[in-house]
Amino acid sequence: AIMTTDTRPKLRARRVGEATLVGMAKGAGMIEPNMATMLAYFLTDARIEPEPLKRLLHEAVNLSFNMLSVDSDTSTSDTVAIMANGLAGEVDAGAFQQALTETAIELAKEIARDGEGATKLLEVVVCGAESFAQAKRVAKSIVNSPLVKTAVFGADPNWGRVSMAIGKCEEQTSIDPERVSIGFGDLLMYDGRPLGDERLGELQAYLKGSEIQIKVGLGLGDAQARVWGCDLTYDYVRINADYTT
Repeated sequence: AIMTTDTRPKLRARRVGEATLVGMAKGAGMIEPNMATMLAYFLTDARIEPEPLKRLLHEAVNLSFNMLSVDSDTSTSDTVAIMANGLAGEVDAGAFQQALTETAIELAKEIARDGEGATKLLEVVVCGAESFAQAKRVAKSIVNSPLVKTAVFGADPNWGRVSMAIGKCEEQTSIDPERVSIGFGDLLMYDGRPLGDERLGELQAYLKGSEIQIKVGLGLGDAQARVWGCDLTYDYVRINADYTT
């Protein structure tokens, strides 16, 4: 009932002690939650008071839905809600936090995987940052770049487009190009300098897969961030050119 351009439902469930946690989400386009017509609901029979439950949800959302972007567009109807009826009694707060965060991340990835017209799930990992904010800023710049997203769609290992997306962040944060590393999966392409095209065949084969990871090191600190998105395809344009609200 809540799906629009989604191609499939997104559901997850976990046990936490004697309690059950169920999560469901909707979303495929206009997705970059900043808590995009994204909806997510969690239901549990664990006994958790409203204020602690709110804190647990905020922490989970900040590591999942707020690290998600299909097309960098947001909407006014973002909703993530959790309801607990307490019938199963109290549970370990740490275990519940872990279960809630893992479930939220899985649902966020399902939204990215089902992005409008998407053929590939894209994960961007930025490490070696001065702060989490810097790592997230760089990761979001990469995952939102139309040139990066179309390169992923075309299985083109174009690290130059990734470096462009990193460079766009320099106005907001300090970046030293000689410390930067860029790779696709475990295949390093740039480490302070270009590393050549010896592994081009491996890279092209990797990029033909359905799940692509871009790894970036900034060489500035210990903070890291992980975000999810998808490729940009002809079908995204078709869906949004034809869709009328």
